[in-house]
Amino acid sequence: MARAGFFPESLLLTLRKLGSPLQGHPDRVALPGIEAATGSLGQGLSISLGMALGFRLGGNPNRVYCILGDGEIQEGQVWEALGSAARDGWFKHKQRR
Repeated sequence: MARAGFFPESLLLTLRKLGSPLQGHPDRVALPGIEAATGSLGQGLSISLGMALGFRLGGNPNRVYCILGDGEIQEGQVWEALGSAARDGWFKHKQRR
């Protein structure tokens, strides 16, 4: 996100420090580029899929990125969201050569 221009790369030095916009859990108010920061584990992917569906239905070519933690992907809501995404063709498969 820093390389994309959402915030200066120098801010990366404040990662995980109190008072920093990068102190830990993403703060959509303090950190530009964050559209939703979820509280409960597992909700982020469902929110991301909903945002992507809204863009698709509106004819908007935006991309949605969701970052999940390793423990979070064990939540049932994540697996339900993945199942829906796979069923509805949200994943684009690229063959490796």
